[in-house]
Amino acid sequence: MPSPDNLQITLSAADLQKITAALDALDAALAPVLITLTAAQIRRLPKASDASLPFIQKALDLAELHPKFAPAYLNVPELRLDLTAWQQLQSISRRLQPLATGLTHTSMKLGSEAFVAALSFYGSAQQAAKQGVAGAQDSVAELKPRFEQDAPKKP
Repeated sequence: MPSPDNLQITLSAADLQKITAALDALDAALAPVLITLTAAQIRRLPKASDASLPFIQKALDLAELHPKFAPAYLNVPELRLDLTAWQQLQSISRRLQPLATGLTHTSMKLGSEAFVAALSFYGSAQQAAKQGVAGAQDSVAELKPRFEQDAPKKP
């Protein structure tokens, strides 16, 4: 009997198909607007946060109210579009974040449970091999490479 700490999850083929279809739809809807940045690009970007929103909104409102103070290179209508899109994507991101965290945590727990069970089998097979049980050494030999370290090569 599994302990209450063990997860027991079964996803049916139909569930996986629904999940895949939903992810495909989400990917198709977002792919045209999403970009990829390098680590260096991310480091160089000034970071906006929820705390920045009032400042951005106020600057936009003032730029629309007093366009003479806006630098010539500032496209105020584009700023409005950027702000609106940023707010929309932030809303989507907030909705996805708990789901992504839940997936990560659940996957981590399931992987841990599987690894602990596999380690238990490996330990038992090692004991059986030490006792000379037929076939145990073959199982140990197949699983042992996971724990072998490459010896440092001498020059």
